Amino acid sequence: MAGLDYRVMDTQIFNLGLSVHASSAYILVCALVGDGVAATDESLQSRWNASPEELQQALAELEAWRVLEKAADPEGRTIYAPNPASLWRTPGSPQALRGF
Repeated sequence: MAGLDYRVMDTQIFNLGLSVHASSAYILVCALVGDGVAATDESLQSRWNASPEELQQALAELEAWRVLEKAADPEGRTIYAPNPASLWRTPGSPQALRGF
């Protein structure tokens, strides 16, 4: 887990073979976080051009790859933040060792 202050969009996202919607959602999350805006469901949906279901599928795909981290803010809203590429993993693979 990188923490919610990681703000760099990594172009390695395009090497993962993700869906177009997942790549687009990643770019959107990075843009929001980079601008200092919390990437909440509401802020993402207000800028998303496809259906809400497609956004949720894209976010789930990014979480499965550990590209995004999901947490709750102090108000209890779900927020998303990008992880550095060093934390990304193929879905189903073991998590990286912590502290090494």
